[in-house]
Amino acid sequence: MKQTSFLSLISAALLLVSPLLMAGEILTPHEPVPLNGTKGKFDFIKVDPALHRLLACHTGNGSLDVIDVTSSKLIKSLPLGAAQGVAIDAKNHRYFVSVSKPPKMVIVSSETLNVIGEVGLTSPADLVAYCPVINSVFVCNDEKPELWIIDPEARIIVTSITLPGSGMEDLDFNQDASYLFQNLKESSSLAKIDPKTRQVVDQWPTAPAEKPHGLAMVPSAGAVLIAGGTGKLVLMDLTSGKILASTDIASRVDEIAYDPALQQAYCASGLGTMSVVGVTPSKLTTLASIPTSAGAHSIAVDPTTHTVWIAYAKGDVPYVQAYTATAK
Repeated sequence: MKQTSFLSLISAALLLVSPLLMAGEILTPHEPVPLNGTKGKFDFIKVDPALHRLLACHTGNGSLDVIDVTSSKLIKSLPLGAAQGVAIDAKNHRYFVSVSKPPKMVIVSSETLNVIGEVGLTSPADLVAYCPVINSVFVCNDEKPELWIIDPEARIIVTSITLPGSGMEDLDFNQDASYLFQNLKESSSLAKIDPKTRQVVDQWPTAPAEKPHGLAMVPSAGAVLIAGGTGKLVLMDLTSGKILASTDIASRVDEIAYDPALQQAYCASGLGTMSVVGVTPSKLTTLASIPTSAGAHSIAVDPTTHTVWIAYAKGDVPYVQAYTATAK
């Protein structure tokens, strides 16, 4: 009887330790790097793998910050206003930055890191996506369910799309950019939009991922990952809207990122936790819950080096931090 109790204690101890060991095997943190000369919190971030840069929408600083991913050093802080999201046009060497204050979409040369154009908006902008097929920029209105469609050559708003639901969050195009997918928080749904006809062609519930925020494409599965603010991640088929798999993640996740080579998703919660999830076409497996800094809701992954990045502020001091990732 005593031996059984002792073995039970050992087993319980191993269960407590194993998640920590697992986290260490999956991600190795580097030292946080302060972005000297800037201040305040971030919104979404993105890696430009071709130019080895981290693009950080530094809302609290009123800038887009461009960081060298090899050194974690700030290359340039562009004073554009309260940047919320950034989209990359690699072919034409441009970044499109959505700004909430003053409301506008800014075009930045990725070669010179100078502003080469802007389009004024009637309301604050939130996130942004670029469609290379029709050479158009799609920008979320942060005050009502509306997408502005912008011609980056003429630098004008061509038209807008009214969406069947409010609380627009993350958006992205599928692999061939034939459809745009937009999270709608208040209706807990995903809208499927044809960019050529500018019509909403489908709307699917994201449950059990309620109040969806972050979104990441899984091209090999023809699917999309959607993070609910209430602690669920789902994998949804992009043709039928069927939920293929789900798993538990941290609550209050905002941005997520997916590494197709490692088949791992990274979900950033402002509560100070990063959930790491293994992804297959039919299954999601929560691999680890890794402590981060409180407020670190911005995340991106470099598909070339598999480095995971977060950005956050402690008080008024902003930091970026890299994590070296390995397959589990």
